[in-house]
Amino acid sequence: MKKIILILELILLPSVCFSQEENVSEITGSIVEELSEDENYPEAAEIYTEKLSDLIDKPIRINSADESELSRLFFLTDFQVKALADYIRNTGRIYSIYEIASIPGFDTDLARMLSPFLSLDSETKSGSVSSVIRSVVLSSFSRRFPASDTSAPGQPWKLLTKYKFSAGRVSGSFMGEKDAGELLLSGKPSLPDFISASLAWTGKGVLRKVIAGDFGARFGLGTGINTGLSTGLSLTQPGYLSGGDEIKSYTSTDENIFFRGAAVQLQAGRTGLTFFSSINRIDATVDTIDNEKERFIETFQRSGLHSTISSVAGKDAVTEFCYGINASNDFKYFRLGVLWTSSRFSLPAGKRDPGPEDIFDFTGAVNITATAYYKAIFGRILLYGEVSSNQGKRFAFVQGLSFHPSDRLMINVLYRDYEPGFKSFHGRGLFSGSAGDNIRGVFANFTFEAARYLFLSAGCDLRINPWLKYRCSAPSLAVKRELRLKYLPSDKITFEAIYTSGKSSLNRQETNGIKKQEGYKSQSIKGIFRYFPVENLTLTTRIDYKTAQPDGGRGMLLLQDFCYRFVKIPLSVWFRHSLFKTDSWESRLYAYENDLLSSFSIPALSGEGSRSYIMIAWKANKFLNLRIKYGVTEMVPESESGKNYEEIKMQVKMWF
Repeated sequence: MKKIILILELILLPSVCFSQEENVSEITGSIVEELSEDENYPEAAEIYTEKLSDLIDKPIRINSADESELSRLFFLTDFQVKALADYIRNTGRIYSIYEIASIPGFDTDLARMLSPFLSLDSETKSGSVSSVIRSVVLSSFSRRFPASDTSAPGQPWKLLTKYKFSAGRVSGSFMGEKDAGELLLSGKPSLPDFISASLAWTGKGVLRKVIAGDFGARFGLGTGINTGLSTGLSLTQPGYLSGGDEIKSYTSTDENIFFRGAAVQLQAGRTGLTFFSSINRIDATVDTIDNEKERFIETFQRSGLHSTISSVAGKDAVTEFCYGINASNDFKYFRLGVLWTSSRFSLPAGKRDPGPEDIFDFTGAVNITATAYYKAIFGRILLYGEVSSNQGKRFAFVQGLSFHPSDRLMINVLYRDYEPGFKSFHGRGLFSGSAGDNIRGVFANFTFEAARYLFLSAGCDLRINPWLKYRCSAPSLAVKRELRLKYLPSDKITFEAIYTSGKSSLNRQETNGIKKQEGYKSQSIKGIFRYFPVENLTLTTRIDYKTAQPDGGRGMLLLQDFCYRFVKIPLSVWFRHSLFKTDSWESRLYAYENDLLSSFSIPALSGEGSRSYIMIAWKANKFLNLRIKYGVTEMVPESESGKNYEEIKMQVKMWF
């Protein structure tokens, strides 16, 4: 690895440049790191990355000034979306990405971040639509050495292939995936471990969209239906909190949250209506009682991995029948919507020997959910809320307020109460965990432009778990705080400092008797310095420090990034070298890495060692893009927290 570092340092001496369009923003990367630390929502980072990939594949038509289109930039706030739409309507159009920096609520760094996800092209005239078939094929391969699980039944590599096409108003997609340790082909007939396909038609009249195959959906604030990301991304960057209604073709690799069937979206004036129906086989652990005559669902499996005997046995073990209807109406400053949905399973859910932690778990074979939601805007005040209930009369309630008293200050406050026992199998409410229930809390944050080039933001989330949760056998309280300072003295230099602290209660490491709880605390500070010596070169230096209680562990990370592209050849290079040292797993650190398209990498760094990677992207022509990444983690001989490992990733993307 030392030889690689030396060679790269020599290469960096010539004049080189870096393509911003090929770099996932450092801001979005910091959000992914925070999502990775949330053990209650393990799939969040993957869903977030998939949404970014969708934006790259289908950029926002920013000059449409359509707020529903602009809200696809889900990491922007409601007021940022509205400010962007108002600016375009008032000025006619945006001609440069950096023009966005002059809009209230935006800055140069944010404009630079948005660049990979925006298209400045005007809409086609007279509503004409090209019938030319355009296709994209992406195929990725990754392998880790040594394999993390040598007892798995399949090959120790991961393979992913995606195909998308569009022709006028018609579009479609197909995907096949095999995770590391899974068999390449299995079942009857022999197929990849996971396959997904969809066909969609989009119109502008009463019939707005029709999807057949695999699709995702979101209505309102997501407590009833939300197969995408639960917004509430970060304490200081919460994203588009007020939500929206959409159905879309499913392109994620999460194997259990999507719908498989058909959906129809209608629009007549300001009134919208959506129908959907799905029959899908999902993973579950099935048990039996009464001499194995009665079968029931012990647990629903959500990982999507099938590399062990038990996970293979649970693959597609249960059939879910789901259908629903959503209606909404837009008034001048007000939107109101209602949703009704039903999920029926081929087997009932239950427990052989239920314990106290299982009292509020879903039982039976049918779950019906009814939801009502609204959004209202009055000048600089935005109000939004939602209430859902299932047949067990358990409720989910959300009420939020966004206040923009001036162009330099924005405030968000949100209260949510997801009662123990509330269950929506395809719902994810604001600031909820993967279970979707057993949380009551208040979130608040503000963003303030304290001076020219100086931005200050802070957020706090106070949550109560009224009943038992993962790793805590008693009701508990948790608090998380974040303070972020960003300084942009020029277009060439940015500095960011982030302080976070958290407090929660978890079970003690005891094996006998009643579980007792103890307080867990963590504090971390992160400093990031970015320098753009020329337009297309980025150098990033970062240092992290973290403490964790009660074990008293400390962690430290120092990393250096070089990102550039050669001028005369279509070759881009990303390189990182980092050093880390942590005293325990609780003081581990996360560092987002640039990765293959439609993929992500956020290794958890624990112990003492180094982590380095190099990635090269070659645009052979306008129809072909190749990427290859090599990464290595080396632990010092005295470290007992991890092992040395290497990984290789390759990808080809073709347009035709």
